[in-house]
Amino acid sequence: MASASHAAVDANIYPVKIFINGLSTAIDLPRAMGAQLGNQDLIALLGRDLLAHCTMFYNGPRGQITLSL
Repeated sequence: MASASHAAVDANIYPVKIFINGLSTAIDLPRAMGAQLGNQDLIALLGRDLLAHCTMFYNGPRGQITLSL
């Protein structure tokens, strides 16, 4: 894994299936990357592989994000 904030580091890759409460379908992601995010108070980062299945609306003044499938 490499990003603008740190040098390249090894990261594990996992197959992931994401279930969203209230929806009957799941999203399969065959290559999700594991990363230490706790130091940044993050639970997860949503990448373009997941967001490609969604429509995202960002309301900047309210600080809200809405995702729909």
